[in-house]
Amino acid sequence: MRNGFIVLSILIVQLLHPHMSWANPPAESESLYKKQNEKELARLRQMSPEELKALDKKLSMALTYYYDRKFALALPLFREIAQLVQTMDILFWIGTCAMNLGKTELAIETFKKMLAVDPELHRVRLELASTYFSIGRYEDARRQLQRVKAASAPAEVQVNIEKLLAAIEERTRKTSINLRLSAGLLFDSNINAGPDQRELEVVGGTLTLDELSQQIEDSGLITDAYGNVVYDIGNPHGLMWNTAGNFFNRNYLNYSQFNFMLVTVTTGPWWVGRRDILKVPFGLMHAEYGSDRLYYGFTVSPNYEYHFGYRFSLKGGYQFKTIHYYEFNNSELDNRSHRFELKPSLYFSNRRHILSAVAGYETSDADSSRWSYDTPLLGVFYIGNFPTKTDLFLSYLWIHKEYDDPPILYDAKRKDRRHTFSIALSQRFYKHLFWSVAFGYMDNDSNTELFEFDQKTFSISFGFLF
Repeated sequence: MRNGFIVLSILIVQLLHPHMSWANPPAESESLYKKQNEKELARLRQMSPEELKALDKKLSMALTYYYDRKFALALPLFREIAQLVQTMDILFWIGTCAMNLGKTELAIETFKKMLAVDPELHRVRLELASTYFSIGRYEDARRQLQRVKAASAPAEVQVNIEKLLAAIEERTRKTSINLRLSAGLLFDSNINAGPDQRELEVVGGTLTLDELSQQIEDSGLITDAYGNVVYDIGNPHGLMWNTAGNFFNRNYLNYSQFNFMLVTVTTGPWWVGRRDILKVPFGLMHAEYGSDRLYYGFTVSPNYEYHFGYRFSLKGGYQFKTIHYYEFNNSELDNRSHRFELKPSLYFSNRRHILSAVAGYETSDADSSRWSYDTPLLGVFYIGNFPTKTDLFLSYLWIHKEYDDPPILYDAKRKDRRHTFSIALSQRFYKHLFWSVAFGYMDNDSNTELFEFDQKTFSISFGFLF
C-alpha cells in the first residue's frame, strides 16, 4: 500500500510539474496539457491499492533498466505502464528507449505525440531532431532545431544545437572532401620476405642463398597519402559518386633495390539508403619496385552493407582484380583473382567502438600454375575512438594458401599458413595534426623452406588530416 501511494505521488507530481521544458507554455498549450493530466489523474484514482502496488513495482524495475542503459528490457515495461497511465515522463522514456534501440518510427511517433500536447517541450523537440538526424531526415531535423533555437534556451543547449546544425550542413553538402597525409620512420626486420636460413634443402641437394635472398633488415622512410571526394547526385538518401586515391612509398636507407611504391585510384557510384549502402568502385593501380616499374592492375569491388539496428551490421563484398607485370621475365606472375568476403560488425558506445570479423575465400589464377592458389581467410578487427582524440586499431588475419603446383626446386605443392597481426595508435592534436605509431607481425609458415619467413615492422609517423 505504501509503495502504491509513492508511485501515485510521483506520477501526480510529474503530471502537474513537467520537467522537460525550460520555457513556460503558452495559455492554450497549458490548457491542453491540463486536460491531458486530468485524464491521467482520473485513471490513477480508479486503481485499487493492489494495482498501484503492481504499477509501482513495474515502474521501479523499468527505471532501473533505463538508467542502466538496458533499453531493450526497459521499453516493453514502459509500454505496459503506458496502457494504464500515460504521463509525459513515461512517453519520454518510451521515446528515448526506442531511439537508442534504433526503433526510430516508434521514437518519432512518441515524441510527436508529446509535442501535440505541449509544443513547448523543447527537450522533446531536441530528441525528435536527433532521431530525424540519425535516419537522414536532415531537413526535418533542421526545422525542429531552428524552432528550439528561437526559444530562450540555455547557453549550453544553444551550443549543442549549433553543433548539430553544423553536422546537418556537413551531411547535406553536395561535395565532401577528405585528405590525410603522413610521413615517418620505419624499421623492417625482413624487407625482402626472405627465409632466416641461408642453406635450404631442395630436390637434388642443398640450395645456398646469396646475401640479398636471405632475410635482411633495414630502416627507412615511409610516406602515405589518401584523399577522396564524394559528390551527392540527388537526395541525402540516394545516388552518390565517390572518387578516391592512395599513394604509398617506402624507401630503405641501405637497400634501395627493395624500395616499393604503390598508387591506386578508384571511382564509382554509391547508393545510400536509410539502413544500407551499396558501393561499386572501379580501380586502377601502379606499383614500382626498386627503381623499376613492377606491375599495373585493374579492380572492381562491389560491396553491400545493411544495418539491422543501431548496434549490428552485415557487409558482403566481392573483388575481381587483374595484375600485369611490366617485365616479360615476370609474365608468369600475371594473374586474375576473385575474392569473396562476409563481414559482420558490432557497434558500441554511440559507435565509438567497432568490433568486426571477416570470413572470405580467394582464388588467384596466374599464367603459371605454380603461382596460382586458393585460400580461405578469417580475421577480426577492432576500431576504437576515445574522447581524448585517440584512435586505436587492432587486427588479426589468418590465411591458408594452397598452390596448384610445386615451386621450382620442390616436388610437393606449396602450402602457406600465414598469421598477420597489427596494432596502430593515433593521437590527434590541435585541429588537423596527428601522430601515430604502428607495429606489425607476419608469420608465414610454409611446407617449402624457401617461402617460410616472419617479419616485424615498427613505424612512427606525423601527419595532417582535413
